Amino acid sequence: MPLKDELNGYLRLPRTFFGIVPPKSGDPDVGIIGIPYDMTSSHTPGPRFGPDAIRRATDSERSHSYSLSLMRKDIVDEPLSKRITLEDVGDLEVVLRLPEAAVVDISEACTKLARRESKLLFLGGDHFITYPILKGLKRGRPGRYGLVYLDAHADLYSDMGGYQLSHATGVRRLIDDKIVLLEDITAYDLRSAIPEQREELTGSKNPIPSINDFHQRIEEMGKHVDFLYISVDLDVLDPQVAPGVSHPESGGLVMSDLIEVLIASFETKKVCFADVVELNPLLDSTGITAIAARDIVKEILTGFAGP
Repeated sequence: MPLKDELNGYLRLPRTFFGIVPPKSGDPDVGIIGIPYDMTSSHTPGPRFGPDAIRRATDSERSHSYSLSLMRKDIVDEPLSKRITLEDVGDLEVVLRLPEAAVVDISEACTKLARRESKLLFLGGDHFITYPILKGLKRGRPGRYGLVYLDAHADLYSDMGGYQLSHATGVRRLIDDKIVLLEDITAYDLRSAIPEQREELTGSKNPIPSINDFHQRIEEMGKHVDFLYISVDLDVLDPQVAPGVSHPESGGLVMSDLIEVLIASFETKKVCFADVVELNPLLDSTGITAIAARDIVKEILTGFAGP
């Protein structure tokens, strides 16, 4: 008999996302995969520690599994732990991979996962990971993909310091490799994007569009794509809300703005995949950014749960 069986009821329970349990059989409703990678970060390294920091913040001992009440007309009074099943798949072994090798490993893993029916949430890592994730997902589950891209930056550079694989080139690689069509990318905030890149993604060099205009763009995109992928770079938030990111920019969204965008995305009924990236625990001395990431994860899980 294992020694731990002698201490049943005394030992700390394993970490779980909001206490949501895996299924007794078959695929989980949602799988969560950590991708602790920041070799392509051009500013401050540290996002490789993000997945574990988010796990700690979502632990059942610290946070319940009831949905956030922000921006919701109807509050569901049943906890997520009763609405969905969830498997923490673990972290990919990519921390020290060169970018070219990381693309292969991440995309191959995502190809395998995409063939299952579970919704998937990826925890980064820097924003480079979105490119190989989508590359693999599309290979494993072919179709037309739409991308809701929430970021202070456009990530449209052809290269960063001569390197084509970077957290600042991910969207360019997606477009050039025809993984996602330019017309199927709906980006929001981009407050620190250069005018030419903002115009390429939004059709205008002007600052942030109204939230209502953005909702309409998501709704229209949802009508002609097979799958929607949401990518949340935490630097889209105001640094007062999320100071622990590798490339902070003044201004940005408050949490209620971001939740409103997520709700609009899930209303299309096309969201199957998402990521949350750029949490840098080395810069998150108070843990407030991990809490913001926790609440975004909770909102994404709420979206995956339905109605």
